[in-house]
Amino acid sequence: MTDEKKPIDWSEIERDYRSSPMSVREMARWYGISEAAIRKRAGRDGWERPEKPESAREQAREPEPPKVYVGTVLTPENTTPEAIIGRGRNLVMRMLDELDASTSRIGELEGLIESAHDTGDDDKARQAALAAVSLKNRSEVLKALATAAKTLGESGAAPGVKKQRQAAGEHIAKTSSRFATPSAPKLIVDNRH
Repeated sequence: MTDEKKPIDWSEIERDYRSSPMSVREMARWYGISEAAIRKRAGRDGWERPEKPESAREQAREPEPPKVYVGTVLTPENTTPEAIIGRGRNLVMRMLDELDASTSRIGELEGLIESAHDTGDDDKARQAALAAVSLKNRSEVLKALATAAKTLGESGAAPGVKKQRQAAGEHIAKTSSRFATPSAPKLIVDNRH
């Protein structure tokens, strides 16, 4: 069983090349041939691309406006370590809920994927969608969430014994050692006389 290749309609490709705003990549995809083949034929036969309007050139040169990210407005209250840790914990919990919902309905998701791709035209897309909800991917997500939860938990925890001892040593060094800065003299007033 051999696949017969369709003949390439170079006159149609030339017409699109000369008059269409379609890129060479899009034309190659449309006609089912390589970009290199179109470029080679265009160079050999002297095909010219249409001129872009002046306004299109100016628009291409203008920088894109800065992207606006919708989310939490940064204030001193929500940028404290405690606030960031709390938001991180909430995010991990929401993601765990989402993972739980998708795991409990995995059969339904796979059925929807199969029915969406039942025509058989795009088997790669079907396989990619099935892989996205696969046990392997879900277990990797769970592992990443567990690591994030552990990190957030450790960052919000009380300091360990080593940190406590270090803080105590620094306190002693500042207040009562011979290397500490001397404190102001105490005035003793005897008002009993």
